Amino acid sequence: MGTDVASFAKQLREDGIEAAKEEAAKILADARKEAEKIVNSAKSDAAKVEKEAQTRISQNQSSSESEMRMVARDIIIGLKKKIEEIGTALLKNKVAESLENKDVLKVAITELLKNQQNGKNWEVTLSEKVAKPLADTVVALFKENGSTVKLVSGLKKAGFEAHIDGENEVFEVTDESLTESFRKLLSPELKKLLEA
Repeated sequence: MGTDVASFAKQLREDGIEAAKEEAAKILADARKEAEKIVNSAKSDAAKVEKEAQTRISQNQSSSESEMRMVARDIIIGLKKKIEEIGTALLKNKVAESLENKDVLKVAITELLKNQQNGKNWEVTLSEKVAKPLADTVVALFKENGSTVKLVSGLKKAGFEAHIDGENEVFEVTDESLTESFRKLLSPELKKLLEA
């Protein structure tokens, strides 16, 4: 019986060891599967986070580029406007200088009268600077045309304004009116130059 007990104990020990090995192998396999799931889940989460980050980076970059384009556009518009303002101011000075010249005003009034009917009664307002020196010449020009003229001084702009008594139309030949006309003509050309 001693041998049987020893054999039985040996068998129990071997069976226990075998069962423990099998249980250990099963636990190890389960642990490996769980670890693989955790690693795969972590990789998936990391890929998702990276994709979201790339999307946000791309959106931020796109937004920044749009903002930079708008800022650049605003700067260019401001620059174009400033260039036009400077050009207009320079032009206005040159026009004012020309409209203070008696010969230029004489030609302008002569051209105005060429396109008007004779025998009308006019009122002409001259700029303060040229009213006295040009008065006799203006009266003579209207007289040649068979018209009469009432001269008024005190125009605060360079040039003159004229209208026929009883009519609403005013012929304005001033630094402001001519500069505005030239500005309208030159703006498209200036725009082309600035965009080239």
